[in-house]
This record gives sequence, structure tokens and C-alpha cells, in this order.
Amino acid sequence: MNIRHLSFALVAGLLLTSCNKDNPGNNDNPGGGDEPQKNSPVVILQHDFTKGLGPFTVQDKDKGSFGSAIWKFESANAKYGAQATASKGSGSNFKAESWLVSPEIDLTNYTDAYLCFRHAFAYVNSGVPKDYFGIKVSTDGGNTWVDMSVPQWLAAHSYFELAQSGNVPLGGFKGQKIKFAFIYKSTADVAPTWEITDLVVSYEKQTILPDDEGDKYKSVPQWMEMPQVNNTSAWHAHTSILRFDRVRNYSFSYNEPYLVSDWVAYPLYNEISRHNKSYKVTRYDSVVSPNKAWQPDPFVQTTSNVQSGSLYEWTDKGYSRGHQLPSGDRLGGAMVNMQTFYTSNVTPQQSDFNSGIWEKLEDAVRDWSASADTVYVVTGCVVDAECTTVKDHNGNAVAVPKAFYKALLHRKGSTYKAAGFYLEHTKDIAGGDYKDYAMTLTDLEKKTGMTFFVNLPADQADVKNKLTTF
Repeated sequence: MNIRHLSFALVAGLLLTSCNKDNPGNNDNPGGGDEPQKNSPVVILQHDFTKGLGPFTVQDKDKGSFGSAIWKFESANAKYGAQATASKGSGSNFKAESWLVSPEIDLTNYTDAYLCFRHAFAYVNSGVPKDYFGIKVSTDGGNTWVDMSVPQWLAAHSYFELAQSGNVPLGGFKGQKIKFAFIYKSTADVAPTWEITDLVVSYEKQTILPDDEGDKYKSVPQWMEMPQVNNTSAWHAHTSILRFDRVRNYSFSYNEPYLVSDWVAYPLYNEISRHNKSYKVTRYDSVVSPNKAWQPDPFVQTTSNVQSGSLYEWTDKGYSRGHQLPSGDRLGGAMVNMQTFYTSNVTPQQSDFNSGIWEKLEDAVRDWSASADTVYVVTGCVVDAECTTVKDHNGNAVAVPKAFYKALLHRKGSTYKAAGFYLEHTKDIAGGDYKDYAMTLTDLEKKTGMTFFVNLPADQADVKNKLTTF
């Protein structure tokens, strides 16, 4: 059905403009004028569609037999903003074309301008967004129109993933009065839904990619997945927008000398993993090339982290780029998946180990999460001065971990279960059974020197001494 799901939790203070942001939550699922001074952003036009269509007008070019409004605002679903669809659900689609047209904008005194907006869509099926959505600009009051390109479609492989458009350049129309229009088209076979929540036209580009507010934490939150954090300066977190909700993605402790994270902690639940569900996103390294997918972590501002962004010769030496938070655990949204490709989340992992016992363990954890409200996960590695190293293309030595581990806490209502795994990083066990390396969390704590799940309720503390097999 092309009917917008109504079950998504409303986020208080959802972004009203591209530059205003809300605070990360702790839940589980969880005008004109003189030419501006250089480097002084000036907003020429902005509008919050979650308050209504405002000065924008709808021009239905071809409603066909659809019969209903195509672009519309529904106060009952205000957070979705301006919505366009020519579907009545259950495969009942109609050929149509409808435009959402801006008021006139005066660029007479501006040397440059950019349009940026926040949007979401779904049901493009096997097509691509530009087949159904577009932007046009008119300089003669709407008599003739010029096609413009949306710079990025980060939501192209998602299901109602709230994302940024990038900056649509309007500088080619400087000195003129313009209108722009959001163009929606559909066919009798494919009638997607497009939603636009807010926009801004500014003299300067908007630096709004992506929606990550993890750097706002000044202390470690009391999230259930958190282990004992002994070095708060090495701790960082990433948050994201999952559809229309602010969620935490993962946190980690970065080990600067070895250029890997000692551990990565995260919640795993169905909505963020989309495990055994439809509308999964495509892995980010399949959307872009693998060599472009892996990027330095923006919150680890050190020379070595930036330089170690090129980790691509590992495969020449029998190593894979091993996720600590698997990409497969974050197929619920394009943004949360993209963040798994930061270098803070990667370690050199023997290729046979990565595609063998480790992958089987990752799959098993996802299967286990299907029966939980949330599985809280800490994935870590063991590094020290005796580790083998591999070099990136800039010559930086990156530690090859001696072992990998997972600490798992399964919650269903008020019932908790737990399991731990410790795997030596050797080829000898690559084809083995992960169940042979299971242990209680208490034993895993002794083996790693870590203290896991420090926010576990006191009356559940004994769960660490019990091993659940799965």
C-alpha cells in the first residue's frame, strides 16, 4: 500500500529548518535586501511544511482519474509536511502530474543562491527518484520552466527515510525574480509518495549532511548497551534520523595508537535492522564504490584517523574491512547504514574469518534479535603492542586484532537473557562453529577486562552468570 504508516513516534521539536536541530533522545528505538556580506548566510526564503502549504500553491497538470488532491497537507499527519501521491493503496495507482509551486523570489540583489530541502519518499519500486520527482525554475512568472537537478538522493534506496536534498544552485538566475516548483509524476504502474518537510533558500550553501548530533554529548548517556567507559575522551557517539525519528546509532571507544576502536556498542531491533522485513535499504558500499564508502569518522579529529581513511590495500594481503557494527544490522535506513562505513567501525579481519565464523555469528545475533524488543550489543577487539599490523595507503600502521568478542543482552519486556562470545582471530577457527566459543558475560568480562552493561537493573545482575544458547 502507498498509505503512509501512522505508527512512527512523533519527535518533539523535529527540525523546522535545515539549520535547527533537536537533541538526541535516550529512548531505545529510539527575504530580499542588499547583497549580503561574504561569509554571512542570509535566508531569502524558508518554509516549514509541517505547519501547512503556506504561500505555496498546487497546480494539477494531469489528475487523470485519480480524483483526489495529489499535493496536500494533512493536519493529522503534520510531521510529514507536504505530501504527494497518486495512489489509493493496494496497487490502485493512477497516471498523474502535479506541481507544488513557490511564491515569487526576488534575487535582484543576490550574486548567488541555493535551495535546500528535507524530504522522504517510498514506492519508487525498480525505478529511480528522478523518474517521478523533480524541480523546475521559471523566470517569467510561470510561463516557461527550466529543469534543475537534485544534487543527491541519499534516500533513494530507503523507505520513507528523511534526508537532505543537497544544495540546488540558483545562482544562474541571479538578478531575476523566480519561482520554483516541486514536480510529482506517476504512472498507472508506479505511483510513489513524496514528502517535503521544510526548505530554505539561502545566499550560502547549507552544510547539513548528515543529521548526526553525537558530538553534543558531554557525558556518557545511560544507555543499556553501554559498558564501563574508562576513557571518556576516547568515547564518541553517532546519532541519525531513522525515517522521521531521532535515534542513536552506535557509540565507540577509539584506540588512537592502533587506529581501531576497542569496542562499538549499539542497540539492535527490528525497525533499525529491518531483519526479515521488506523495504530494506541497499548497503552504502553498493550505492557508491567501496573505496568511496569508507570515510574517516568526523568525530575523531586526529591526523592519523583522517590519514587512515584509505584502507583499501588490505584486501591485497588477505584481509577484509571488518565491521564491528555490521552493515547488515543497519538496513533500516540509508543514514544509519552509511555511518557503519566510518573508519572508526572497521578493523582488519582475515578474509576467511570475516566471511566464515564471524559472519555466521553476526547472522545468528540478528536472528536472535527477532524475538526481542531489543538486543544490546558490545562488539570489541583485542589489540596490544604485539599485534601484527597492516598499512593503509598513507603508510599508517593499523593493528590487526588478536581476537574479537561480542557481549549480548536480550530484552523482551522485563525479561533479560545474555550471552558472550570470544573468538581468537586465527584461520584455524574460520570454518568453525561460533557456539563452541560461547561463554557467560561474567567469563567474558574476566577474559577482556571489560565491565559490560553497567546500566542493567540491579535485580537482573545475575543474568551475567547465565549463558543463553541460540
